[in-house]
Amino acid sequence: MPALPHLHLEAVIIEVIVTESPADLRSHALRGTTEVRGEGQRQDLLPGLAVIQFSLWLLERPLLRAWKSGRAGVTGLPRSWDREAGAGMSKQIKGEAPWGFRPAAAARRLTMRQVGVPRASLAGVRAANRPHRPPLRGPGLLVLLGLLAGLAATPSGPQWPKPVFGRLASPGFPEKYANNQEQRWTLTAPPGYRLRLYFTHFHLEPSYLCEYDFVKLSSGTKVLATLCGQESTDTERAPGNDSFYSDGSSLDVTFRSDYSNEKPFTGFEAFYSAEDIDECQVPPGEAPACDHHCHNHLGGFYCSCRAGYVLHRNKHTCSALCSGQVFTARSGVLSSPEYPQPYPKLSNCTYSIRLEEGFSVSLDFVESFDVESHPETQCPYDSLEIQTDKEKYGPFCGRTLPPRIETKSSTVTVTFVTDQSGEHTGWRIRYSSTAQPCPDPVAPPNGHISPVQAKYILKDRFFVFCETGYELLQGDLPLKSFTTVCQKDGSWDQPMPECSIVDCGPPDDLQNGQVEYITAPEVTTYKAEMRYRCNAFYTMRIDHGKYVCEADGFWMRSKGDKSLPVCEPVCGLSTRTTEGRIYGGQKAKLGDFPWQVLLFGETMAAGALVSDDWILTAAHAVYKQKEDASSLDIRLGVLKRLSPHYTQAWAEAIFIHEGYTHNAGYDNDIALIKLKDKVVINSNVMPICLPRKEAESFMRTNDIGTASGWGLTQRGFLARNLMSADLPIVDHQKCVAAFEKKSDPGVRVTDNMLCAGLESGGKDSCKGDSGGALVFLDDETQKWFVGGIVSWSSTNCGEAGQYGVYTKVINYIPWINNIINNF
Repeated sequence: MPALPHLHLEAVIIEVIVTESPADLRSHALRGTTEVRGEGQRQDLLPGLAVIQFSLWLLERPLLRAWKSGRAGVTGLPRSWDREAGAGMSKQIKGEAPWGFRPAAAARRLTMRQVGVPRASLAGVRAANRPHRPPLRGPGLLVLLGLLAGLAATPSGPQWPKPVFGRLASPGFPEKYANNQEQRWTLTAPPGYRLRLYFTHFHLEPSYLCEYDFVKLSSGTKVLATLCGQESTDTERAPGNDSFYSDGSSLDVTFRSDYSNEKPFTGFEAFYSAEDIDECQVPPGEAPACDHHCHNHLGGFYCSCRAGYVLHRNKHTCSALCSGQVFTARSGVLSSPEYPQPYPKLSNCTYSIRLEEGFSVSLDFVESFDVESHPETQCPYDSLEIQTDKEKYGPFCGRTLPPRIETKSSTVTVTFVTDQSGEHTGWRIRYSSTAQPCPDPVAPPNGHISPVQAKYILKDRFFVFCETGYELLQGDLPLKSFTTVCQKDGSWDQPMPECSIVDCGPPDDLQNGQVEYITAPEVTTYKAEMRYRCNAFYTMRIDHGKYVCEADGFWMRSKGDKSLPVCEPVCGLSTRTTEGRIYGGQKAKLGDFPWQVLLFGETMAAGALVSDDWILTAAHAVYKQKEDASSLDIRLGVLKRLSPHYTQAWAEAIFIHEGYTHNAGYDNDIALIKLKDKVVINSNVMPICLPRKEAESFMRTNDIGTASGWGLTQRGFLARNLMSADLPIVDHQKCVAAFEKKSDPGVRVTDNMLCAGLESGGKDSCKGDSGGALVFLDDETQKWFVGGIVSWSSTNCGEAGQYGVYTKVINYIPWINNIINNF
């Protein structure tokens, strides 16, 4: 704290904040100030609220009692303080403000006021601290002086620099100064600061080179300026509006007047203040304070470094993090940090080249070489050394490129050490390696190697690639790729493979089809061609055309598809004529009705094969087997009902139309049987076609359909031989009317049915024929299709005025396709 000479104490207001809240403290500390007034000037005794330390022994019990009674004007003093004072205890109050003030007790405010002033609020006390108040008198002054002594004590904790500023003036200013005067002021700022001085008034005697009266400004041994006159001329300098700065933290100001002045000169008035020195600003011709980044702060600065560097312990130099660099490539480049810019100071760099045993490293210094040297001593400052497991090279320094170094070693360590001075660009080394060569490889027929080199040495490798349509083989083992590496003994680690033509192998078997070779029989190598053919009674769904053996080893169509074609059974082919009967009908011959199916379950029934693994039949014929499909005995290719020669099939599942109700009429009397296995199609076992959209044009009234089966004959016995007959389609309304005359109201002809037969009777399907197909010839395709399924008729088969009723298949095409496609 600065001394207080020639000051008259007018009033002292001290606010003591005892608090546990730093925020509370800062709030009061920023408001509070201790003021001392004198000679018309105001000075801050403490900036803000500094560390306040006092002892309660100053406050004796009588004084405390007096204060409590109002004589001392003390407010807010708790009783606990009275007890502690009586016990001789002392307290120290510290804060957490930037200048080190820290609280030590519960929040309280103690206001010391002039003795004799009535008890009042803190605001009233502050209002009382105004100019022209009566001087402080009485015993309270002793207490206040004791507190001031505590304020002047050395504060604890970190301290901010005290502000340095002030005013200088010539003797007697603003009156004229006297002759033969000399006065010197020495101004000092804290470390890291400089002093700025400027003049608000300057009126001195002018003289050549300021020989007579002058103000001289000096900083250390350097004279900053010698000033005189009122305005600058060629031979004298006046300050004008200039500011003057010290070189360091001190500034000497000297005023001198000679023995006479012809005119009244009023002298000068100047003001000064301490300012932070920006050490990061580099004056011309001087070295920067920091190698990389300089950060100025009040009273000083600090340095930091770029990535890849670390700040040296001298706090100014940035040393490169360049140790532990390892190079494992067979060739490469290494250089001093920042090359070709000057390398960093106080650095220790190590570069390690680590190759496999068998290599020999060679070093070539390239471009430029500039390492600090000494004319008399070998590399005392900065040096470059090279160490192998066999020999040491160097140290190297100076400006001459060192010669090529053949190390004959696979491991090399380069060490580069720099001191704290000098600006040199460093060095650059290109390294390479050699080893014992391997024999030149020769590519196999239909293949080539890569890369092709004039010489192959240790760790060199090459790949073998085959031409399109050929594959790599090592013996009989196919290879996806081939690489071989040159070993340190000069041999390759793998024998050369061969390139063998790709063989796609025999084409995949086609169900119900066969392969036809085009190029040559059994030839399956690259670019060979073949096609698939379907067996007799099968047709290809989509003709995929030719397949070619491609380079990837797969048979592929011309469109790039590898999938196999599908051979589907032909349908609707028959060898029969359109003559004969069922009830009183004609015997069928083999091949007449190859779709005919004989079903043995609870009763005998029939069905029609519609694909190689699906059978169409009536729902009422298989209803009792729907939960036990495997019990259904299915026979195909049967001509004589009891013949042992037939194709056996078994059911996997039975699908009854969801709209069918058993024993409640015959609407939706349709079902599908899924076979466990596909049957082989031939002239005696072949599907019937399903009707096309245009099929109804072949099923108009009086169009002829054909029914077949082993049902009851005119004699009342099941037919031994498959029987068939042609039946005309009956007008639908006529058929409906014919059956409305029947006494059974539960059986009616619906739109899902069609009728066939003669009004005179004599031709009809009968018991045992249920589920069989009523087929029609498609005149456009010349194939037979199923138009109806034998469903029901009158009790007496072939009765006049009655007809056979069939499920109308065309109404169920969506249902049939949905079941077949989704099972």
